[in-house]
Amino acid sequence: MKNLKNKPLICLLALLILVSGGYWASAAKLEPQTFYYGVEINGVLCGYSEISVSPMVKDGKDMTLLKQKVFAMLSALGSKFNTELKLTYHIDPATGKFTYHDSDIKQGSTQLGLKIFISGNTARFIGTPGNRETTVTLPPDVVFENTLSFPHLIKDFVELKLTEKSYEIFEVRETEVQKSKYTKIATEKLDLAGKSYNAIVLEKLNSKTGLKVKMWIDVENGYILKSTAPGNRISYLADPSVVNRIKMADVDDTLFSKVDVAIADVQAISYMKVKASIQPTGLWVTQESLNVPGQSFTGTINDNLVEGVFEIEHKRYDGSDAPPYPADFSKDESVKKYLEAEDFIQSDDLVLIEKAQEITNGSKDSWEAACRLSKWVSENISYAIPGGMTARKTYDLKAGECGAHSILLAAFCRAVGIPARVVWGCMYVPNYGGAFGQHGWSEIYMGKAGWITVDCTASEIDYVDSGHIRIGEYQSMVTALNPKKMEVLDFAAGSMKM
Repeated sequence: MKNLKNKPLICLLALLILVSGGYWASAAKLEPQTFYYGVEINGVLCGYSEISVSPMVKDGKDMTLLKQKVFAMLSALGSKFNTELKLTYHIDPATGKFTYHDSDIKQGSTQLGLKIFISGNTARFIGTPGNRETTVTLPPDVVFENTLSFPHLIKDFVELKLTEKSYEIFEVRETEVQKSKYTKIATEKLDLAGKSYNAIVLEKLNSKTGLKVKMWIDVENGYILKSTAPGNRISYLADPSVVNRIKMADVDDTLFSKVDVAIADVQAISYMKVKASIQPTGLWVTQESLNVPGQSFTGTINDNLVEGVFEIEHKRYDGSDAPPYPADFSKDESVKKYLEAEDFIQSDDLVLIEKAQEITNGSKDSWEAACRLSKWVSENISYAIPGGMTARKTYDLKAGECGAHSILLAAFCRAVGIPARVVWGCMYVPNYGGAFGQHGWSEIYMGKAGWITVDCTASEIDYVDSGHIRIGEYQSMVTALNPKKMEVLDFAAGSMKM
């Protein structure tokens, strides 16, 4: 059994947040420039961003080249790792529409890449590893963004004096168009990097991921001056010396919420009542996503701020009425997408298919097959931060955090025709005298019995303890719990009661 006390369970799926913007009026007038920004987490200057812009000619047309590098030094649960991000944009200065974008992310041993090609109203994506290719049709009113300039916001909020406006924005991190609402908060004078700036202060709220970012924009040229994001993250205009002044930041405070209630046997928790105030990002939270079998929520959700009381009492599934194995869910449209391969859940990978078939060979039904797969992941994938991130990378490394474990299990299940998905929220852990830590686990579909929860990271291969609080399905790179305050009101764990 894995030692939960020494290996607390969190889900490090979220990356550094970068705000995006607009475009330049004329490439011909653009002089090459380089901008530096400091990145702070929990008050520690732990990273920097370097952005360069210059004119370029692409296919005989004047364009703007934007290149960005982000570097940060982080630690979580005692594990130290660097995060590096490199971005490139080819931007039409007349329209603000970019025709090419690439991003390369490296976090510890994990490396991901993405290339985007725009032609007309079509965006073509190629993601690595795997070189999976997809296309998306873009609406005519879509707003293209980069990471430096926001003249469209200056036009609407300074020149036209609007106080609120929503945009359909092409979010490159999510590889889709998402709606965001901007709200004017104030105007301020900022002193940054030895200069004074007049800024308009705006709040951006993404209506799909719930991500809320506060931005300070230079009213003179539309450039980003400063931004704040959940998790005590701040980025601000700096001078080149920022590159040599960074230190390592511990992000544990953004991943855990201490409750000062000690429970020795976490896996024996059979009931829990928790008062919580959290501001999750990664999905737009609904009452439906919080009220599921084994969990009820009473409270309010306001702009993704969740405040109220959770009651959790997960019952163990005994395998009754489990579908046969192999199962045929082809006629059940409600679970079709949970049988398909995704960028991270590579259930069409031949190596993963062969291994999943080997593990489940001879299973009497789909529940036994799913439990075999859960047991294999639990026993063969060690806990590590950062993790493998994708199913195949996790399988190859034989290591990963909770998100990596859950993604591999979902890929294994889908590879043999069993619907599965990754969910996330938080889990009670004995660290810090008792706390809730950001976490991800799995739900596996068992026909008439519905979705059955398991947590292979915690060696709960055929159940989850009632210290798990579900927020929703994993669907975004900006997934984060962002707890404000949590309080245990009641619990039962074996012979222990509150």
